[in-house]
Amino acid sequence: MARKKSKQKSSSPLIIVVIILVVVICAYFYENISNVIFDETINLDGKLAVHFIDVGQGDAILIQTPENEFMLIDTGESTQHIKLTGYLDKFKVKEFKYVVFTHPHSDHIGSADKIVRDYKIETLIMPYATNTSQTFNRLVTEIENKNMEITPPVPGETFKFGGAEITILAPFSEEYKNLNNYSVVLKINYGNHSFLFGGDMEKESENEVIEYFGSSDLKADVLKVAHHGSTTSSQQKFLEIVAPQLAVIFVGKDNTYNHPNAQIVDRLASIGATVLRTDREGDIVVVSDGAVLSVKQ
Repeated sequence: MARKKSKQKSSSPLIIVVIILVVVICAYFYENISNVIFDETINLDGKLAVHFIDVGQGDAILIQTPENEFMLIDTGESTQHIKLTGYLDKFKVKEFKYVVFTHPHSDHIGSADKIVRDYKIETLIMPYATNTSQTFNRLVTEIENKNMEITPPVPGETFKFGGAEITILAPFSEEYKNLNNYSVVLKINYGNHSFLFGGDMEKESENEVIEYFGSSDLKADVLKVAHHGSTTSSQQKFLEIVAPQLAVIFVGKDNTYNHPNAQIVDRLASIGATVLRTDREGDIVVVSDGAVLSVKQ
């Protein structure tokens, strides 16, 4: 009997330690996702809505203000044009306050020429980057046909967008070896919430942004993960500085690139981010009223 009592006493401290660890871990993750509500019935009226449109292995983001102004970031491949325009029609989009083509890769500007041709655009933002592809040449032709001015991205410059504020974070150079680093990187602040859109920025661009802005200006509740979750981007230090509650990855189902990389998904999990993927969730809408962050899948 004495031995039995001894065993019970020796195991008690271990049980207490385990309970404390569970509480601490739960508290950590609760702190990171407690302000996010997942709800299929969210009404978008009177809120800022960020639509991550499932266009396969490419990016297309529609941002809608409570004042019903619209902004478009990238278009996906040209093969996704019907999906994209169908989505825009659903929300009765006829014109854009801002359009941003982050960089001249086809999975980001595949339908850009048709967007320029068919929609009224108040401000078009593009980097100092060119490509010899037919996709890029078609875009340039449509811009010239409409005699549109291009607004170059300047880090630190801000724009008003309804009740939101847009800040340009990158690119910093007009000469990169890799087109991905020309990506226009944006941060949008709305009420108590912030969104960071990384395009396909790679480590070089991440380091430049960290050096220029420091840690306090890069914190964001929602991160559009750069380059489809590739290891070329999303360094641990960058993710720790941004510290998102939600991380959205644009990725095509069964893509040949093996995106997103498991290492990047693990990094995001290690900082407490909830990861959402277009290949699994389809279209994702993140909604903010300035105080509460909601997700409609």
